[in-house]
Amino acid sequence: MRVLVTGGSGYVGSFVVRRLLEENHEVTVVDSLVNSLRPKFAEVHFYQVDVRDRVSVCAAASQSRPEAIIHCAGLKSVAESVEHPWVYYDVNLVGTLNVLAAAREAEVGHFVFSSSCSVYGSPQISPVGENAPTLPLSPYAHTKLAAENAIRTCAQALGTTFVNLRYFNAAGAAEDGSYGELVTRNTTQILPLAFMAALRQRPPLQLFGRDYPTYDGTAVRDYVHVEDLARAHVTALGSHGHRPQGTFNLGRGEGTSIGELLAAIERVSDLQVPVIDASRRAGDPIETWADTSFAKSELNWATQFDLEEIVRSAWRWHSGPSGKLTAVG
Repeated sequence: MRVLVTGGSGYVGSFVVRRLLEENHEVTVVDSLVNSLRPKFAEVHFYQVDVRDRVSVCAAASQSRPEAIIHCAGLKSVAESVEHPWVYYDVNLVGTLNVLAAAREAEVGHFVFSSSCSVYGSPQISPVGENAPTLPLSPYAHTKLAAENAIRTCAQALGTTFVNLRYFNAAGAAEDGSYGELVTRNTTQILPLAFMAALRQRPPLQLFGRDYPTYDGTAVRDYVHVEDLARAHVTALGSHGHRPQGTFNLGRGEGTSIGELLAAIERVSDLQVPVIDASRRAGDPIETWADTSFAKSELNWATQFDLEEIVRSAWRWHSGPSGKLTAVG
């Protein structure tokens, strides 16, 4: 299948691209390279394009003639979205509308979107199912939900199919240490920041809140390996003429507190993570983890990596020479 991947040089997007190539798909990548590096794969058709540039996005789609689009491009910092909401609406929502316009002009039949569990806000009950109320708490979450709605209504109008993948906290790296998350000035994910702090390559980790109503006072999240996420995106393309449709949660289906995660990081690395206590961040939910039964039944997808494997793979990446690479931005 010919597949166009926006944000295909980013953290999740690069794993999606590698998985697509392993399964013999023809891949085109559209990426601005603001927070990433140029794709390593010679067989990938690459366009350095910002999704806010509708003309260029449409041109890339017209030239590559994809049968499906996987839309991973976007900004993802909750804190940054609170400070600069207009930027997030521009990239995450207007950018999605531009990719949808490209899909329409190129007559693309299937659209897969990398969405986020943040659309649920701070749910009253976990695990969270896809039918839970959507109560986004941050501009980032609002843009993800608005993009989902745009994708759904455009697909219905055009008679095409779509999949919105609401994944929880992406983490980990390639098992062989060859791929992982680049650390930039915009990095907010706790695993890379904690490892860099433990290696004394960054300041101490800021721990945002020890006063949550949880069993150890820290927020609870569902960490899912990036390899599992990549497999889900490729599975969402369908096979043998069947294209799945709808909205799916992607996670391990169990909660891990920040305190438990830090303990696992210290156990795996045999290093202490220096921590500075900070107040809660606006827009951060208390606890959330996924009900993944719908993805299991409809996509035949389930996670293959546990928390220890996630942390070990991330440690191999961040403690090795490749993990010290930085992207522009």
